[in-house]
Amino acid sequence: MSPHPQNRQPDAQDVLPSAVRELGGPSGAGDAVRLSANRRDFLKVAGFTLAAAALPSCSRAPTHEAIPYMEGTPEFTPGNAAWYATLCGGCSAGCGILAKVREGRPIKIEGNPEHPLNGRGSGLAGACAVAQATVLSLYDRQRLRGPVAAGAAASWEAVDKAILEKLATLRTAGGGVRVLTGTLSGPTQRAAIESFVAAFPDGKHIMVDGLSASALLDAHDELFGARVLPHMRFDRASVIASFDADFLGTWVSPVEFTRDYTRARNLSEGTPARHFQLESRMSLTGASADERIVLAPAELGGALAHLAVRVAQKAGRPLGFPAAKVTKSLGKALAGIADALWTAPRGTSLVVCGSNHLTDQKLVAQINHMLGNYGASKAETTLDLEAHSNQKLGDDRAVHALVEEINAGKVGALFVAGCNPVYDQPEAKSLAAALKKVGLLVSLSERVDETSAAAGFVCPDHHALESWNDSEPTAGTLTVAQPVIRPLGDTRGMARSFAVWSGQQAPASDRDLMRAAWQKHVAPRGASPAAFERYWNQSVHDGHAASPRLRSRAQATLSVPRLEGLVPSPAAAPLTAGRLAVVLYPTVGMLDGRHAHNPWLHELPDPITKVAWDNYAALAPATAARLGIEDGDVVSLEAGGRTIELPALIQPGQHPDVVAVPLGYGRKGTDRFADIGPSWIESEPTVAEGGTVGVNVSSLLGREEGRIRYAGLAVALRRTGAKKPLARTQIYGSQTVPQHIRPGSDPRPAALSLTLAEYMHEEAGGHATPGHAAQPLWDDDHGYDGNHWGLAIDLSRCTGCSACVIACQAENNIPVVGRDEVRRTREMHWLRIDRYYEGEGEDVSVIHQPMLCQQCDNAPCETVCPVLATMHSDEGLNQQVYNRCVGTRYCSNNCPYKVRRFNWFKYEHADEVENLVLNPDVTVRTRGVMEKCTFCVQRIQEKKIKARNEDRALLDGEIKPACAQSCPADAMVFGNMNDAKSRVSQSIAERRSYRVLEDLDVRPSIHYMARVRQREERNNRDD
Repeated sequence: MSPHPQNRQPDAQDVLPSAVRELGGPSGAGDAVRLSANRRDFLKVAGFTLAAAALPSCSRAPTHEAIPYMEGTPEFTPGNAAWYATLCGGCSAGCGILAKVREGRPIKIEGNPEHPLNGRGSGLAGACAVAQATVLSLYDRQRLRGPVAAGAAASWEAVDKAILEKLATLRTAGGGVRVLTGTLSGPTQRAAIESFVAAFPDGKHIMVDGLSASALLDAHDELFGARVLPHMRFDRASVIASFDADFLGTWVSPVEFTRDYTRARNLSEGTPARHFQLESRMSLTGASADERIVLAPAELGGALAHLAVRVAQKAGRPLGFPAAKVTKSLGKALAGIADALWTAPRGTSLVVCGSNHLTDQKLVAQINHMLGNYGASKAETTLDLEAHSNQKLGDDRAVHALVEEINAGKVGALFVAGCNPVYDQPEAKSLAAALKKVGLLVSLSERVDETSAAAGFVCPDHHALESWNDSEPTAGTLTVAQPVIRPLGDTRGMARSFAVWSGQQAPASDRDLMRAAWQKHVAPRGASPAAFERYWNQSVHDGHAASPRLRSRAQATLSVPRLEGLVPSPAAAPLTAGRLAVVLYPTVGMLDGRHAHNPWLHELPDPITKVAWDNYAALAPATAARLGIEDGDVVSLEAGGRTIELPALIQPGQHPDVVAVPLGYGRKGTDRFADIGPSWIESEPTVAEGGTVGVNVSSLLGREEGRIRYAGLAVALRRTGAKKPLARTQIYGSQTVPQHIRPGSDPRPAALSLTLAEYMHEEAGGHATPGHAAQPLWDDDHGYDGNHWGLAIDLSRCTGCSACVIACQAENNIPVVGRDEVRRTREMHWLRIDRYYEGEGEDVSVIHQPMLCQQCDNAPCETVCPVLATMHSDEGLNQQVYNRCVGTRYCSNNCPYKVRRFNWFKYEHADEVENLVLNPDVTVRTRGVMEKCTFCVQRIQEKKIKARNEDRALLDGEIKPACAQSCPADAMVFGNMNDAKSRVSQSIAERRSYRVLEDLDVRPSIHYMARVRQREERNNRDD
């Protein structure tokens, strides 16, 4: 699919009258008639109308008027989707996206393939799970509908008047005015805030990141004279060494990094990049590494110092300190990493570190500098300081100083936007009390959260999909946001709010304010009005723009690095007996907690642990055995008078001295999900009364030199005696078959892996792996004269990020079932990602395998259905006819892949606002029917109709199922297997290609390519 972006704001008021009226939208929105999309209600009304016509004594049914479009418009055709290029608001990465809009309502998000950050004009661009789910948060009924003053709804006029009066008093009497925001890289919002704080003698703008990279920025400030984040180009890397940086999961810009990483590791383009991962817990990035080394948080600094000395010795430039003492095995591993980094072509290696410790980041910068990795955009090096990254700009030390100012009573006014410090800062509890000392506290949050609950005024910002906005993810490159729907409530853009509070003449609209900022800061100097209009229109249409003006301003601040006199940190004190080091980390769904009100993301299984609807205390198997702890045992973590209770989870591949805990849970207001699942006699609430989804663990965060510390705090762990079974979608993790049930010949694993040496020596991949000879059970009676649809999945590319899972859910109207149903293995996801461990103890690697309906040619489900509800199409699709299904579930019992989902209940669709996210091209299923993947048959039909109307053949790659289109790694290729020149046919012909359970002769239409790792041993053979 290659949708063409547009730049006309859709007239949502005409097509969504009932929803806008209900949410308190602009006046006049409620004059139209409310529409219902419920098929059953329609049939009831139709039936009642017929009965009324037959019985004269009965009153007539209510009259409903439908007003059709009498004349079409070039921009809008009912039934056809419009696509708009805009900015993803899921995090601060600044990715470009395309929003699919049907009849005025956004229903699906895709990556923008032409965006220079996550597409680079490649024609391919993914979008992460969070981006896919933002469309659901748009229709969240708990978003504020308008401004709030002293806990009550108020008008913008009254709120602005009160705020301006208080600010006028501050100007006269004196007092600090502070604006605290998340990372803001866009010129429009930053210019508005700079203008606002400049009006006060003591005004400051401070940025904070809930997931901080402050030490990385501070290190470059000290070394290069500019507090910048180098733009990391993984696509240029031949060797990657990552120290606790989950760059494929949650670190800085995971969609961009995933695309670049898989490009650098492309097996068809020479020797793929080699990846070393050193970490204390099993991360998504560690799961993809060629070599993974487990080390404790206390060992990280020493390992970096040891590596720096080894690289310096090879470079002939002593660092002035000896190599840190490390264990023999770690020293051997670091020696191998140093050799690989040094022998790589200069400038093509890359060392990254996720630590928020300043010395660690300075050591990493020293290593990269000695390897020649720093350069400018045209130097083809892996670290670009010219077009540096603005994706993380938070300053932990400035935030710490702000907290001290608030405690000292020096802040007279505080404006908080795009962050939630009362929730995610180490001093959250004391900060909540200290905020009472602030005379004017204003929050711009979309909802009532931990911080806005303490504010005197809440002035809600638009949702990202309702906004005019911009972002500058890398210097000189802009992502443009345009609204794809009119605001569903009486909200106002952040930049416009600060413009009003600056005492300026209020701009006519957010769009006018943004245009004015672009004329002043972005557009080429001296551009004529006509030239600016062309530049503006093209930028909004494309969703991105280049600004040499911004690029040149950023370049002027960089200087020659100062790398002398670096001293590593002293070795950390060993843990005392009975204590573990806590590691706090974000998950791909929750991040820093900003998405805790999105049920799609709560129900998304964590790619590694496969847990949904909870956070937990993850322990290594050896540690759990030593302490007598099992999965689901509630344990307490105690440190410095703080106690957190969490269910335990046994996690392979984790350091035995570590307890790993996900961040982002325990958010205020998540008790809303208590009854999200179906109500029946054995049901249990997703959230206990008065509770939250998971536990807020920010009290276990620490500070070191003002910067947030996420790892290393020593905690005492003990069992409480309570149990809380975790909702997991996968309770097995090994492909090893127990000896006593082993068949006569060696079994074939479902997910295959090869070493690079095996692949390069043409060991024929999966075709030569042991297995049983296929025994035909069916006649070959399926002929495909036209299309025969198939999917190829490259396990070497798949990182397990789970973007495809949420994309499938959004595209196919898959319901949320709640924690209790997931715990009963009744989740409804049509696509799951199986995670298999290889190895034992700490030496564990992972294979991710997307598993969905295999669209078998000899489908075993079809032979057992008594009502022909599942049947074969002439294009190779295993079709599911919902109105035939009577729920025998024979098909599920007969499916060897276990990919069919049964609708045990009529999952609620009572929220008319939330229902606006539903895809009208896909049936909303009722209870008692089987459902499964269809290769997005609605997309297949759409493109076939388009090609027929244009009197042409379908193009290869023109059809993309939701899973394939969302994948940032391009791990999925869909197409016609009858076309020998198609990408899918070429992938299937690749020597790594195989089919899961091919021995059964069910002839699946999904082929997998075996995973290839650059390591000596091969772990998944059953010897």
